[in-house]
Amino acid sequence: MYPDFLGIGAQKAGTTWLGRNLQAHPEVWMPRVKEVHYFDEKIHESRNTTLRLVRRIFGAAGANRRWRRQVRRRARKHLRKFSRKDFSWDLNYYVGVPSDGWYASIFEPGKGKMIGEITPAYSTLGPADVRRVHRLVPDARIIFMMRNPVERVWSQAVMGFDRNKGKAVDAVTQEEFLRVFGREGSRRRTEYLRTLDNWSTFYPKDRIFVGFLEDVHFFPEELLRAVYGFLGVDSAFRPPKAGSKVHTRSTGSAPAAPLAYLARSYLEETEHLEERLGGYASFWRFCAERLIGFPPAEERLPYPLWESRLWKAWPGSGQIRLQSGPLPSVCVAR
Repeated sequence: MYPDFLGIGAQKAGTTWLGRNLQAHPEVWMPRVKEVHYFDEKIHESRNTTLRLVRRIFGAAGANRRWRRQVRRRARKHLRKFSRKDFSWDLNYYVGVPSDGWYASIFEPGKGKMIGEITPAYSTLGPADVRRVHRLVPDARIIFMMRNPVERVWSQAVMGFDRNKGKAVDAVTQEEFLRVFGREGSRRRTEYLRTLDNWSTFYPKDRIFVGFLEDVHFFPEELLRAVYGFLGVDSAFRPPKAGSKVHTRSTGSAPAAPLAYLARSYLEETEHLEERLGGYASFWRFCAERLIGFPPAEERLPYPLWESRLWKAWPGSGQIRLQSGPLPSVCVAR
């Protein structure tokens, strides 16, 4: 049983919020593990169970550290309240040999419902990998969430220092931030148009839903109605915590200097996004130009940037409405 929908990213663009509100829907089933990472990681893993487990237990790679974190978390839950059904699923997921059959098996508990998974790293897949996805799930619906590139890269950096190094953002030097900003993985996760082009080559545009983090903030219930409708489930359902924020490590304020640096790095990208998408992408371009051309006098800016004076200065701020929707309705300058 393969998924009916895939959330493909972007990282730090509201995918956790989306996942929780999809899981809350009675007609939707998703694995308890938000990021399955089949098409970007597990599909390439060794079929040698012993070798794979040794790497998982002792390996320093990010995927191995993530596996250990998840296994510890699940083990603690089983010790508190054991469920044979849940334990069997976990055993298959964490120890089973990854394959197309294994991938199908992890969705079996959702039989009879709309099933899917969200793995933001899928946004970085190249054409050959997306073709592989399409061969396996040709009728899947695709959901892609986006965010101001400056904010997305900054938020990813903050998360990385917090999670991997246990380092508060105020203790990170500018040189450390610049090294993180320059990593290829960070850049690839922010190339939204490349992602849309790769996936729309194989999936019809009306099967690709584009969401914006601004809509999560300004129009959470309307956004969820649109997503539910796109998936073909009851769009009248109201999850209990639609407006609740999740993973808000970087909210409140952010230092102006790194944001200005990112604005210079992503100005051209925001210009192309504005040409294709309009709407919030116009605000992203406006932010980048203002941060470059009129560097803030203050050391820190309210964050996210829709909380700053940049939002009020943007000519479109008084005319906003829900921007998210299927790709054909979004890719029109508005």
